[in-house]
Amino acid sequence: MDSTELRDQFRSGVLDQVEPFLWSEDDVYDYLNDAQKMFARLIGGLGDCTSNLTTINYTPATDWVSVSERILKFRDAYSVLPADGRPIEIINYEDLHTRRIRFDGRTGRPKYLITGMEADKARLYPFPDISGTIQLLIDRLPLKEVTDADQKLEVNAMHKTGLGLWMKARAYAKQDAETFDRGKSDGFETKFRAYCAAAKLEKDRAKHKTRVVVYGGIGEGSGHGRRGDYRSDFYGS
Repeated sequence: MDSTELRDQFRSGVLDQVEPFLWSEDDVYDYLNDAQKMFARLIGGLGDCTSNLTTINYTPATDWVSVSERILKFRDAYSVLPADGRPIEIINYEDLHTRRIRFDGRTGRPKYLITGMEADKARLYPFPDISGTIQLLIDRLPLKEVTDADQKLEVNAMHKTGLGLWMKARAYAKQDAETFDRGKSDGFETKFRAYCAAAKLEKDRAKHKTRVVVYGGIGEGSGHGRRGDYRSDFYGS
């Protein structure tokens, strides 16, 4: 799915296909760009473990590392250099007290990645005494801004109609006598948020594994347990 497809879908949906347009090309791509971002925010982010945002390099020079403002959630972290796959625990600054962690000058291989202290930064503990690389699994916003035709979108093509709802919400909120319609804008926004809520549930189910739970019954006569009904539950991975 690319930006041209979404632009054409939008213009068809709002009957704005003949020049002079009610909404300029710049308007449409702004709405599209915002729709992709809002979709990512409302579903909790786009999963990523391969882009350059997912690699943290550190040296003994500092315990602070830069992280992208596009990261919405750190889901997992492990060491790839040294290449032993050791887990790096991700904790928030507010968790330090309960973990009895203090920035007391202790050095060693980092065991914790601490977030929530400064924007676009995280801190390692202990203070690194070697150089290394950490691999992340994250949920994030889209990597690139959408500003023109023929740009590939990161959101799956199955959500094309859903993105169009937010574009229409933005379009009818434009302060212009020919375009402003608060009722339509609010209506499309409500539909968009409901769509994203359903998409988030779908995403969350996909992130969790299905486990079969066996319920044992009480055997009749023999005193032995018997196998009960099976039920599939979702558990956090």
